[in-house]
Amino acid sequence: KLMREAGNAIQAIKPVFMMSPMSIASFLPPREIEFDLVVFDEASQVKPVDAFGAVMRGRQLVVVGDSKQLPPTSFFETLASDSEAEDEDDDVPPSADMESILGLTAGQGVFQRMLRWHYRSRHESLIALSNQEFYDHRLVVFPSPDATRTGLGLVYHHLTDTAYDRGRSRTNRKEAATVARAVMRHARERPSLSLGVAAFSMAQADAIIDELERLRQGDPAAEAFFSKHPYEPFFVKNLESVQGDERDVIFISTTFGKAVGTDKVRQNFGPISRPDGWRRLNVLFTRSKRRIELFTSMSPEDIVVDEKTPLGKKALR
Repeated sequence: KLMREAGNAIQAIKPVFMMSPMSIASFLPPREIEFDLVVFDEASQVKPVDAFGAVMRGRQLVVVGDSKQLPPTSFFETLASDSEAEDEDDDVPPSADMESILGLTAGQGVFQRMLRWHYRSRHESLIALSNQEFYDHRLVVFPSPDATRTGLGLVYHHLTDTAYDRGRSRTNRKEAATVARAVMRHARERPSLSLGVAAFSMAQADAIIDELERLRQGDPAAEAFFSKHPYEPFFVKNLESVQGDERDVIFISTTFGKAVGTDKVRQNFGPISRPDGWRRLNVLFTRSKRRIELFTSMSPEDIVVDEKTPLGKKALR
């Protein structure tokens, strides 16, 4: 009602509105307020049906996003349990990723420009894989002046005594416990650096949270860390949910590995095995500013590839 009756006055006082597409549809009555310019950020995540209300309220449109990251998805709408449920049944059809407002505008032949400067990574190794596999070496990566310092780049934790509980909890409990202990060590030794944890499934993210809560109860001295970074708070998420996040340090739990009681790794890695699974890895591998630590029971040789293997699985290897 306020926007309908006093929208022009409000716009004169505050000419810039920052709103989600759904908030625009809810709070800005049609034909009451117009904008000279409408800008979409993270446009690869915005469905056209959600975007049109904002588009119709503007005279000029700028759409910013990365077509090599996640499009809008019905992933959570179709899976009742967790993001790895499909691993247990190969006959379940994958949920369709839908076209975004980014793809729709690109398809109309509008002027495009690639933003090539990669500012986030403080060490070249953090972006090297994505630059090679997904961006055809087109990103401009700046040299790391402090590359010889410890604490930057990639760290590989090969956990040989862990196992994936396929068909039951669909978690890797020992891996989750190892990640939780690493979080507590980070909280004590490097509290000035922000931290995020990403797991390959919702079930594994929940397992890490459970282990972490237990450890936090026994170590109250580390609690200050978990409220230390208000603008980049600590998180534990699955890989479907990390787009848009950035932290100094990212821990990754791959979850999958040799099943309990066997020496074989089943060649199905959840959404990573889909034709568009590489987009999820591209999002996941580009969240960190200083260091990525990979916790996994797998070695590269455990991931079998051939000429028909999807790009996501090859990139994971």
